[in-house]
Formats: sequence, structure tokens, C-alpha cells
Amino acid sequence: MVFRSNLSARLIILVVAATLPALLVLVYLQHDLRNTRKDRVPDEALQQAELINVNMRSVMEGARQLAAAMARFIPVRRLDARCAGHMSEIQGDLPSYSVLSVRDAAGRLVCSSDPALASTTLDQHCIPPGAHVSPGEVQAGLFIPATDRRGAVLPLCVAFPATEGRIGYIVMELSLEWLARHIGELRLPPRSTVGIADRAGTTLVRVPGQETLAGRRMPDPVMPLIGLSQRGTAWAVGADGLERMIGYVPAGMPGQEVFVSIGLFVPDMLADIDDAAFYGSLLMALSIALSLGLGALAGERFVRRPAAALLDAARRWSDGDLGARARLREPPGSEFGTLAAAFNAMAETLGRRRSELEDLNATLEARVQERTRDLEASRNRLQIEIAERERTEAELHQAQKLQAVGQLAGGIAHDFNNLLTAIVGALDLIRRRLPPGQAALVPLIENALEAAQRGGRLSSQLLAFSRRQRLMPVPTDLNVPVLMLTGLLGSTLGRNIRIETDLAAELWPAMVDPTQVEAVILNLAINARDAMPEGGELTIRTRNVTITAAQMTYRNAVPGDYVALEVSDTGTGMAPAVMARAFEPFFTTKPQGQGAGLGLSQVHGLAVQSGGDAGIESRLGLGTRVTVLLPRAAAATARTGDEARGHRRAELPRLKVLVVDDDRAVREMAVEMLRERGHTVMSAADGCGALDILRSPDAFQLPFDVLLVDYVMPGMNGVALIQAARALHPGLHALLVTGNAESDTADSLRPEEMMRKPFTIAQLEARMAALMDDTRAGVAADAGA
Repeated sequence: MVFRSNLSARLIILVVAATLPALLVLVYLQHDLRNTRKDRVPDEALQQAELINVNMRSVMEGARQLAAAMARFIPVRRLDARCAGHMSEIQGDLPSYSVLSVRDAAGRLVCSSDPALASTTLDQHCIPPGAHVSPGEVQAGLFIPATDRRGAVLPLCVAFPATEGRIGYIVMELSLEWLARHIGELRLPPRSTVGIADRAGTTLVRVPGQETLAGRRMPDPVMPLIGLSQRGTAWAVGADGLERMIGYVPAGMPGQEVFVSIGLFVPDMLADIDDAAFYGSLLMALSIALSLGLGALAGERFVRRPAAALLDAARRWSDGDLGARARLREPPGSEFGTLAAAFNAMAETLGRRRSELEDLNATLEARVQERTRDLEASRNRLQIEIAERERTEAELHQAQKLQAVGQLAGGIAHDFNNLLTAIVGALDLIRRRLPPGQAALVPLIENALEAAQRGGRLSSQLLAFSRRQRLMPVPTDLNVPVLMLTGLLGSTLGRNIRIETDLAAELWPAMVDPTQVEAVILNLAINARDAMPEGGELTIRTRNVTITAAQMTYRNAVPGDYVALEVSDTGTGMAPAVMARAFEPFFTTKPQGQGAGLGLSQVHGLAVQSGGDAGIESRLGLGTRVTVLLPRAAAATARTGDEARGHRRAELPRLKVLVVDDDRAVREMAVEMLRERGHTVMSAADGCGALDILRSPDAFQLPFDVLLVDYVMPGMNGVALIQAARALHPGLHALLVTGNAESDTADSLRPEEMMRKPFTIAQLEARMAALMDDTRAGVAADAGA
């Protein structure tokens, strides 16, 4: 019972709270509307006064038109007394006028519709003595009271031009009784009063109360308003003692002949709003009562009963009846329906969990075994992850070892190349200076020279492997290194592998570092050998390739001309997953200790660094083909060594050369090699000594043609020395000879201004000739321009 009472009271409060704002809004709107209407009463009074004034103006306009018509009669124009007949005839048709008469300029009566009723003086009507009146204008006179034979009238005078230059007046005495009836026929607000007065303030028309108030003075509060020059509104107490809002049009305004006013009783003006407010409040009260009744019924049906059912189910649940459910006749989407569904779902879940707990106790041993299997699977996964981590650490260790080897190779390359330079130079000089009778020693010298040069190429490959050497691409005929390595590959790959070559006859020159091409061929050949343990066929092919935008099968190559170097085998081939990772560094399928996974990575890196790309085609059991694309060179390839030597020997002039190298053996060998070719040579052990020579007067009188300088020297390196020397001698040619990696400062030199150690006399001669050819070509171009 307490629950029901509290819930009902809350519902009533809810209904009242819901309707109270609407009630307050209604009260506010009614109050605001009443004030707005009250504020508009003055405007409405003035509008009503204007409306009545419009009627008065129409009466004046009718009088003017009537006077104009009568002035056309000849007796009237001649001021002839025989005009009385016309006056009588017209007055009989116009009940609004009591008397119509004609007077001369002195005010004497000429003729009249009723001479007995006509007034005797003109100024009493409308024309003061001596006043000038324009013809055609209506002048209103003063109030004339009633007599025994007629009622009160308002004289209206209109001047007209008579014959012989005279002025006449038509006087129309307007019946005020008729004017009062005319005004009374207008639709006026309830309990409003209309007052019309002449210029003296005498009441002409009073509606209502015409019989008792006509001819009396206007109320005292109104008298000051009559002579004003502006229309307006004012509060005034009428003859009936009621205060009204007066709207008036004063007689003092230009063209205004009478005073026109109307008084509006404000309570009557607001009566409709007050009635609407009363009925609205009554309807609101009835609506509140109806809302309370409907709210009570709805609360009983839709709130109290469902809440009581939920409360009963909850009490039964708390008493231990786990089968208790909320039974409601509510749609599933309603609030109580949702609440009942949630309650029932909770009961179902708790019951199900109780059953699961009972089942869990019965199957505990089976669940322990299942959990044990899960733990074993987790342990296996952990072991796999540990093995993967160990493999990654091993790869990292291998990479660190390779990095250390690369650093070691880069560190010893300089000294090793210096030794090879001395050896190659000495062998080349011995071969050139060999007496005619010692021809049997030439093959031995050639073999030693070839071995030393191979040692130099090995040093370059070590530097490239350690990434400590910048590539020096030049136009290269790829057929040449293929032919040179064919014999070497035969002994390296074994007799069970047959080597075939398919070389293009008109192969384009490729823009690549020629010392690295041999490493590419060797890496690909060794990989092919490992893929053919039972033997097979290795094919090396060269061809010209043009790639268009529609044939983009390589990721790093752009459309253009390329020279392709293909190495294919008939080995075991690769699976797609292995082929996808073949170019990754350290990825290998070979057993541990038989490969580091860097061969194909170096091939791909060289191709991309040279401006091309590399690709693999392979199928399991059918073999593999690796294609290396190298960009086509713009210039023709260099000629063979013998042709170059013969050509340069005929064309290279005798030069003055300054040799700078901190290694005495290399410096002396370079001096001896240049003198062998007939050049004038001076030498210095470091950059400071070289600059002293270049600053000497002899160096300016007979300047040096070429500066041959080592890169790594104590104090000033070779690049810095070249820059300082060219500051002294701007036209000086420089050739940087290095057996180590070039630093970033070597980027300021062109590739043809650099040469690697070791080198032969022919190679040195050819490079110096190339420098001089560049100069002669530039001079010729300037001369032609």
C-alpha cells in the first residue's frame, strides 16, 4: 500500500510538473498579448480618427463639386435673383443640405432655395469681412443652431467668378442631423464616441448623444487640441464621465476645416483578449484535471502493475526460488519489457552457471588434462621462438663477422695495392727492357703480370664487398669479360659442367664498372654450380634489351635501353617462396658453413647501383635463369689494350708530370714508368713538398701538364692537394691514383680523373692521353664557337 501511494503521488507530481511550464507560458503569453494590445490602442484611435476625417473630406469634396455645378448656371453667374428656381430644384434632390443660396461679394442674398431660412450675414457662415477666398475652395463656417423650421446646420461657402469681373458665393448649409446619421452608420468600436467641432470648439456632431450635446462646447481637456497643427492622441474624460483614449485630427492643420475626434474605451478594446484569457485558463485547468486522471490510469496500468510484478519476482528470488521469473504483459521493446527480459536472462544465466559448476566438478580431471596439453603446446611454441631467436642471433653474428672482414679488407687494401703497383710496374718495365735474346722470359713475365693484375682485381672486389669503394662506371663491352672468364670458369666449375656462351654480335656498350662485372659472372656461375651437384649445362648470354612503359617487369628499371647479361643453369631450381627472398642479404638455402647468402645480394646491389636491375626466373627441377640489366652507355666502348697503346703511342706528346706519393717504391716506380715513355717527371713525397714545387718560378715558366697524386698521404690527402694545385695553376690536369676507398671529397673529381692501383704503363699512358684529349676537344669546341 505504501508502494502504491508513493508511486501515485510521484505520478501526480510528474503530471503537474509537466503541465506547469505550459500553464506559466500561457499566462505569460496572455499578459504579453494584453500589454501589446493596450500599447496599440493609441495607434488604433488615430486610425479611426483618420477614417472619420476621410468621410468628412468626402463631404467637403461633394460640396465643392456641387458648387462648381451650380456656378455653371447663367443666372448664378450673372448674380440674377431668378437663380432661386435652380436652388430650389437642387435642394429638393439633396436632403443633406437644409438651404442652398447665392450671395454677392458684399454678402447680400441674391437667391435662395428658401429665403425665409437663409441666414442674413455671410461672415456668420464662413467668410469674414475683407477675407480673400480663392475660387473653388470650400470654407466651413461656424455652428448655426436650429430654428423652428430647420435643424442646426454648418454653412459651407465656395467662391466663384461671376460676370463683369465680380465674385459671388454659393452657400450650402449642411444639415448636422444628416451628418450625425452618416457618421453613425460607420462601423465603430463598442462604447466609442465621435466628436466633430467647428473652429470655435462648438460641437457639430456627437455620436452618441447628438440631440443633447450638439451646439455645446467640447470638454475642457479637448479644447486645447482643436487649434493644433499636428494630429495625435490624448487621454480625456467624456461627458459620460468615462476616460477614453482620444484620436484627433485638429482644425489647425492646412486644408482642415473642422476638428475630428474619436474616443476609444480601453476596457472594451481589451475585452476580447480578457475573454480569451479566461477561456484559455479554464481549458488549461480542465486539461490538467484530465491529465491527472489519465496519468493515474496510465500509471496504474503501465507503471505500478509491472513494477509490482518485478518486485514480487525479486522477492521470490531472494527467498531462494531460483525458478522465479517476471511475467509481464509488456511488449519486448518497452522499458519494463526490457527490464523483465534482463531479469529473466540473469536468472537463466545463474541457473546455467550453477549447472556448469556441477558439471565442472564432475569433469575436473578431463579439464586438467586438456590444460596440460595447452601448456605443452605453448612450451613447443616457445621452443620454436627460442630457436628462431638463436638463428637470428647467429645471422647477426655472421653479419658482424662479415663486417669485420670487410673492415679488415678495406684496411689492408691500400698497402696491398701499393705492393702490387710496384710489382706490376717492375714487371712491365722488365718486359719492355728485356734484351732481344731473352724472348723465352716473356711468357713468364706475362704470367706474373697477369697474376699481379688479378691480385689488383681481387683487392677491388674486396673493397666493393666491404662497401668502401665507389663504383667507376665506364662504357664496357660485356662480351669481353665473358670471353676472358670462360677459361677460368672451366677449371673452377669442374668437368661435369658444360659452359656455353651466346654473345650478341652488335652488343651495345654498358655503363658499368668493369672490375665488378667479373665478380657478378663468378658469383652467378658459382651459384649455378652449387645448383647442379650432378653436373649440367651453364649458359652465359648477352643481348640488347629495350624496355617500354608497357613492359615494366622490373621494379627498379625505368623505360629505356639496357644491355642484358643472363646466366642460366639446368639445376634443381627454386621454389616460389625461396625465389621471392633470393636477393635478400644473408638468405641462403645451403648447409651451414657452405654459403653466407651474399652472392645474389651483391649482384642485385651492383645492378641497382649502376642504374639497372636484376631478376630471377626459376622452376623446381628445370633450372634457374638470372638476368642482370645494365644501362646502355651513350658513348662507344673502349678499344682493346693493344689498339689503345698503339694509338696513344702515336698521338700522346711528351708531357711534364709531377708525381706525388708517400710510398717511396710506388713513387719511384711511377717516375720510372713515365720516363720510360719519354715524359719529364718530378716527384714529391707529400702535399707540402708538391706545393713547394708548384709555387717555384720554374713551375710558372714551364708549367706542369699533369699532376699524378696518391689519395692517402700524411697531412694533406690527394683531393685537397689537387684543389690547392689548381688554385695555383687553373689549367693543370690531375689524375688521382688510389688503392683505397675514396672518401666523399673525391666526388668533386670526374671518373676519368681517377685510376686504381695497380696499373701498367699502357693503362697510365691511356688515362693521361684521355685527359689530354678532353682538353683538346674543349679547345676545338671553343674555337668552333
